[in-house]
Amino acid sequence: MTMNKKLAGIKIAVLVSNGFCENDLTESQRILLGEGANFKIISLDHGLVNSWHGHGWGHHFAVDNPLSSALAADYSMLVIPGGRRSIDKLKLTAHTRRFIGGFMAAHKPVAVCGRALQLINFADQTKGRRVTGPEDIKEETVRAGGEWAEEPVVIHKNVLTGQTEHHREEFLAAMIEHFAVYAAAMPKAA
Repeated sequence: MTMNKKLAGIKIAVLVSNGFCENDLTESQRILLGEGANFKIISLDHGLVNSWHGHGWGHHFAVDNPLSSALAADYSMLVIPGGRRSIDKLKLTAHTRRFIGGFMAAHKPVAVCGRALQLINFADQTKGRRVTGPEDIKEETVRAGGEWAEEPVVIHKNVLTGQTEHHREEFLAAMIEHFAVYAAAMPKAA
């Protein structure tokens, strides 16, 4: 029954571009759909977006909405998978700043998978936040005003960050609980 699902009917945006980490997306998708969430892929790319899996290209996924017209107001929560290629492409447009900034300004929950923390830095949303991620982006994050934590998963206010490569299960469990807290506080539709 959907009554027992923590995220029943909640609309979650997933921000990616070609080269995103396939495991970050598919594992997040599996657990979020299992809790009843409505999972929508937002991308620079139109039609299909291609993942990166291991050492090569992975599967294609259908894009639900182009980033150029997507609005944070249309979604309750945001997931940003890692993947160096995806992050580098998303940093090429101001739409990324606008979209992420919309979630941050509204204090909506955001789950940032590993290296995707670079997009929070890019969007000027790191300052004053306690965060974690891959060690090689620590210096960049501290320069952006973030307080670096050595834990594998950190929740600070509305933002969950984590080292998903080696702590995926812990990250996913924290994401469900983090999102569930916000979902429980949301006004129910009449």
